[in-house]
Amino acid sequence: MQKRYRLTNSRSFDYLYRKGTCVRDGLLVLYYAPSNRGMRVGFSVSKKVGKSVVRNKTKRRLKEAFRKHIPEIKHGFNYLIVARPQLAECDFHEIEERLVSLLAKAGMTTEVA
Repeated sequence: MQKRYRLTNSRSFDYLYRKGTCVRDGLLVLYYAPSNRGMRVGFSVSKKVGKSVVRNKTKRRLKEAFRKHIPEIKHGFNYLIVARPQLAECDFHEIEERLVSLLAKAGMTTEVA
């Protein structure tokens, strides 16, 4: 994921947790809020998901799934994607499907011709 798309400071994460709109799935939670700085995204994988190797693998899969669909996602919003513990057992394609369906459920995808 390119640096310009990263949500880095904890204040941005806190703001999304407090003021962002939340959409849930069994394995993922999506928070989003309007932004005047373009599209940025952050990922949160807690220790409940597993040890560091498992958490990092899960985070890498989430980042890649999001990166592949950047052209289809509405810009002008900040996103925060939170992984639930069961997500560690899923393969990449299932994670990608869940993420895309969650974004569509939130109305954050655009039609690409």
